[in-house]
Amino acid sequence: LNSRYSGPPPLPFYGEECQLLQFKEAKRMSRSARKAQRQIDLENAPVPSKNYISMDKEQVERAFQVAREAYMKRSRGEIAHWQDIAKLLKEEFDTSFKGSKAWNCIVGKSFGSFVSFNTKDMAYFHIAEMGVMLWKHG
Repeated sequence: LNSRYSGPPPLPFYGEECQLLQFKEAKRMSRSARKAQRQIDLENAPVPSKNYISMDKEQVERAFQVAREAYMKRSRGEIAHWQDIAKLLKEEFDTSFKGSKAWNCIVGKSFGSFVSFNTKDMAYFHIAEMGVMLWKHG
């Protein structure tokens, strides 16, 4: 170092190391703290507006819950892309509603689609500006 430099030493974490440290801190959040945050998210998240629903009530409620939680995570910056929300919804429905892994999901602000789906296995709704289309085919 230059002897004329009198400032504090440089910070030890930059880039990927800093992100790894933040990730480890986030993982340490207790189960009760995560549950409390989820409850706060559900209370503060916008209410879904239904565009087209052809699903069982249990499936619709689960889709709304997962989508609202994901929307709040994205608003806090924990989820970066719409694609991550779509993946989260698809995986949730693939594991929760057994029978087949034929669930598909599109999430975004603006999209078009032309899809085939099973009767009683389709939902299209909005949460604020986020459009969600979830359907099962096969």
